[in-house]
Parts: sequence; C-alpha cells; structure tokens
Amino acid sequence: SVATSTLLLYRELSIPVWQAVANMSAGIALPALIIYQRQVINNQDIGGWLVMGTAVILTATAVRQHRLFALIGLIALIAQIVIAYGPIGLISTGLAGAIVFVLAGLGISTGIKNANRDSNEFKEKELASLSQIAKIEAATQERVSALNQVLGTAVPLLDYIGKMDKPLSKDMKTSAKLLELALRDEIRGRGLLTKGMRSEISRLRNLGVEVVVLDEGGASDMSEQDRDALLNKAVEALQIVSEGRVTIRSPRGESFKLTVVATISGVAKPLVSLQLS
Repeated sequence: SVATSTLLLYRELSIPVWQAVANMSAGIALPALIIYQRQVINNQDIGGWLVMGTAVILTATAVRQHRLFALIGLIALIAQIVIAYGPIGLISTGLAGAIVFVLAGLGISTGIKNANRDSNEFKEKELASLSQIAKIEAATQERVSALNQVLGTAVPLLDYIGKMDKPLSKDMKTSAKLLELALRDEIRGRGLLTKGMRSEISRLRNLGVEVVVLDEGGASDMSEQDRDALLNKAVEALQIVSEGRVTIRSPRGESFKLTVVATISGVAKPLVSLQLS
C-alpha cells in the first residue's frame, strides 16, 4: 500500500514527509518482522521478494525527492540481513541487486532535482529577459511618442518659417529655439527624459536657463524604477534654479550614475553640484 500510494497518489514530484517516513518505517519494520518470524519457525529462507519489495519502496521514496529516508531504510535493510544471515545474505537474499536498485533511484533523484533546478533557473532568466524586453519596448515607445509630439509641433513650424517672406518675430524665434533644443534633448538625452525631467527642463528654459542633457549610458544598467527615483532627486535639487546654466549628465565608467550642475555666470561656486548614484 505504501508503494502504491507513493507511486500513484501524488501529482507533484515530491511526496509529503509523512509518506516518506511511512515508507522508511515500512522498509525497516517489514524485513525485521519477517526475519523474526522465520527464525521462530527455524526457516532461514527470507525470500528475495521481501528484499526487492523493500527496495522498490525505498527506491520510489528516493525518486520522489526524499533521499535521506531512502538511504536510512537501505542501511537498516543491509544491517538486518547481514546480522541475521551473515555476509552470505548479500548474495542469497538478492540484497546486492536491491542495493544497486536503490542507489540507482538515489542517482535518478539527484538528476531530477538538478534538472528541475536548472529548469527553474532558465524560466527565471527567461522571465527576467522578457520583463527587460518589455521595459525597453515601453521606454522606446515613450521616447517615440515624445519625439513624435515634438516633431508634430516642429514640422508645421518649420513649414511656416519656410513660407515666410519676412524676418521672424521675437516670439517666433523663441519658439523655434525651444523646439530645436527639445529635438536635441530627444537625441542626446535618451533615458534621462522622464515626464518629470521634461517638465523641469521646460520650466527652466522658459525662465531663460540654458539646459544641456547628455545621456552617455551611465544609468543604462539601472532598473526603470531606480532610474526614475534618481531623476526625481535631480528634479527636486533643480527647484532652486531660475537663471544660469544647468547640465544633467550620466557619464559611463564612473562610480556615480548622474551629475547635476547648475551655475550662474560670474559666480564661482555652483548653485547645485550633485553626483547621484
């Protein structure tokens, strides 16, 4: 019954601990009872069926991922046979074959465990890769959307300028300059242009602040969440800026991920100077 339940009742590879304990107990108790009964009637023939039957139970226990219980049961079986019948019992009772059978089960169990581990690791890596691809696609789509939005304004403006037969007004020059800078940001700023950062750059430029954004790949290995948190710190630090020049840069190969520098012409000390990581 323990062999049947072990082999047929559980869909998962690993059986419950209580079932493994029951299998081990059966593997220890049944040979002991049979040997005792045979000795009482002075019958020294234990029968290969008992040894192999016990081996089947222990092998099934090993394959179902409870190797320790199977090994304990095997050691107990060997000890009982050798004590009762001497070394000759290894041959006469079929114990040698039973040992090979159980050891094979132990090997199979280890192989299955390693295969499951490798399979789980592969699935985790696959999920991580799919997640990263999804993030990259989302970021790319966001950049494309932002670029299209800028181009949607730039193209009509450029078309209007091309058709003009008189000098541009001051407001038109300002609008054209801001569009040029926005396009430049999309090309050079890449991963640094979150919604919050775009809004802050727009605020600064409307105040007349010169803003330069350079994404050199220093933050490319960060998760989207960590990068957004880093850029939010930069945006918070820039709230005090209302004039001068601001440079936001993510240099590659440095111990930090982002530099934020705000300077005012004629003032030696930077208004803002941060290295964020």
